[in-house]
Amino acid sequence: MEILMVSDSSNQTSLGNALEEALLKALKENNYDYKHYNVSEAEMKKCIGCFNCWVKTPGLCIFDDITRDIAKEDVNSDLYIILNEVKYGGYSPKMKKILDRSICKILPFFKEVNGEMHHAPRYDRYPDLLFVGYGEDITPKEEQDFKSLNQANAINFQAEKAETQICRQQEEIEASVLMVLNNIKKIGGEV
Repeated sequence: MEILMVSDSSNQTSLGNALEEALLKALKENNYDYKHYNVSEAEMKKCIGCFNCWVKTPGLCIFDDITRDIAKEDVNSDLYIILNEVKYGGYSPKMKKILDRSICKILPFFKEVNGEMHHAPRYDRYPDLLFVGYGEDITPKEEQDFKSLNQANAINFQAEKAETQICRQQEEIEASVLMVLNNIKKIGGEV
C-alpha cells in the first residue's frame, strides 16, 4: 500500500505540529510505505487556468514545482492524506494551490455523478482521500463547510472513498491517529 501525506505547517499550531508528528510516527512504526510533503517552505505557483495540463501537456502542469511531484505521487498512491488547519471551513492557501493544480489529473470532459456534472477521470485508478482537519476554534459551521468542501473535492478527484476527521485538542490526537490507522486498514493496509 502506497500512502501520500501532504501537510502545510506555515501557520501550524502546537496542536497541528503534535498531530503531524503523531501521524508520521504511526505510519513509520507500522512500516507503511509512505511519502510525506510538508509544503510550508515550498515555492508554488497558483493555477492560471491555461488548461495546458489538459491539452498541450496532458496530465502535467506547465509549472515545474513541488505540485508536479505531489500530483505524480497522488495518482500512484492508494491513500492520499491531507493534513490541514481548518480556517473558515477551508484550506490553507498553499493546500488550496495544490488542490487547484490537481486539475491535471482529470479530463476536460464531463460525466454525471449523483445528478451533477463533474470532470471525467484521466486515469484508471485514483487514491482514496482522507482529510484530517485540525484547529482549537473550529465552529460547527466551519466543520460542516470543511466536510462539504472535502466531499465535493473527493467527487472531482475521482475518489471512491473519502473521509474527513477533525481534531480540536491535544487530547484527541491519539484518537485521530487511530482513526487514520483504521481507515488504512479498511482500504487494505494491515495495521
